[in-house]
Amino acid sequence: MGLVYLFSLVVGLGILVVQIASGGKGDADGDAGDAGEGGGKELAKDVSTKSLATTGASAGAGDVLAFFLSLRFWVFTLLGFGLSGSLLHFFALAGPILVFALAAGSGLSSGLFAQLVFRFVTQSSVSTSADVDHAEGSIGRVLVPVGKDKVGKIRIVLKGQSVDILARTDGDEIARGDHVLVEDVEGDVARVSRRPSELA
Repeated sequence: MGLVYLFSLVVGLGILVVQIASGGKGDADGDAGDAGEGGGKELAKDVSTKSLATTGASAGAGDVLAFFLSLRFWVFTLLGFGLSGSLLHFFALAGPILVFALAAGSGLSSGLFAQLVFRFVTQSSVSTSADVDHAEGSIGRVLVPVGKDKVGKIRIVLKGQSVDILARTDGDEIARGDHVLVEDVEGDVARVSRRPSELA
């Protein structure tokens, strides 16, 4: 059984290293585009697409299925299972059945935790991106100088949260610390101008 734990650890670690080396691409949770999950991704998409035409219960089942088909879930499950199983087995800290139960529990917990954390981070990021589209008219403070041919960074407050976004201006360069008015948002870059004196 020790070889099973070691194999799981090596496979999980290997996939994780490959994903990191490829810049994090290759995870298919429907979160941010994924090229490495193959059939699992297509199945998750099929389930998600079909669920739109069925009841809310079917949609919920599709989400659950996609959750457990994610490569990220299985990578962290293998890592947790392999690492805890190897340590418990080779140090003889418990009997074979207990070692397997603890390793399986640790693996599933690792997979679930990783999925939930990444999903939360992704949803927060998507939410922030959507909010930026409504930044027009906001007052912000320059963090990195902004110019006509120089993209800088500003900080604005959206829905009670501070959000940093890229910005440029059609006028003279605006220095760090100055306040600006967001006139428009083009993609991920805000077009700003100096804050009018009446808004000071």
